[in-house]
Amino acid sequence: MNTVPLIHREILVDADPETAFEVFTARVARWWPVDAHSVYGAGSTVAFDGGQIVERAPDGATSLWGTVTRWEPPGALAFSWHPGHPPDRASHVQVTFAAAAGQTLVTLEHTGWEVFADPAAARAEYDHGWPAVLDRYRECVGGAGDTWVALMHRPGPAAPATGPLVEDPRFAEHVAFLNRMRDAGYLVAAGPMGDRPGEGMTILRLPWPGQLATATRLATEDDASVAGGLLAVTVRWWQPMMAAEPWG
Repeated sequence: MNTVPLIHREILVDADPETAFEVFTARVARWWPVDAHSVYGAGSTVAFDGGQIVERAPDGATSLWGTVTRWEPPGALAFSWHPGHPPDRASHVQVTFAAAAGQTLVTLEHTGWEVFADPAAARAEYDHGWPAVLDRYRECVGGAGDTWVALMHRPGPAAPATGPLVEDPRFAEHVAFLNRMRDAGYLVAAGPMGDRPGEGMTILRLPWPGQLATATRLATEDDASVAGGLLAVTVRWWQPMMAAEPWG
């Protein structure tokens, strides 16, 4: 019987659960310390890719770190864990994300030490490593700056079957929403997709990190054209990486 206890770590991050989950998964390459904790070392990248966690070396070589066993955004994530080892030597990691007074409590549990030749030594190594890894994650979440989102609009279930969407009287509700976003200082740009009739994109920039849930509420509830079904919207968290000039 395995008597080595699980590792249980908790941290608070300055974001809502949606953003915390997004950074942990879609942005793992930005915070995982591959120089210290990886198979190929500095220069490699790691990503959640098709239900797996994969490290890629600069020369194209890949290493499978684990397989996702639970994917319930934004509340929970679990995966097998075997960096540098075959899948039959996998331990197990579970991460949960819970709203906590304007922040998110991120809880990590690591179990399954019986797969190691020396379970106690393996646990001791990870007990030393996880705090450093989670600190990098917390810094990435907290250092995300403002929240940028792309609102991808398309005809909704109540859109007219014929005629330009912009000529529907209800489209004025969408224009009113954009004006409110402009007046609030959130609107960066908005306009139609030239090659797809009825579709458009809006870029919003909300102050402070971790505002994905707020942006989603604005896009789906404050925009009456979306709430009424004229338009449908997909809210995508966007992280600008380059610009011609610094943003003010």
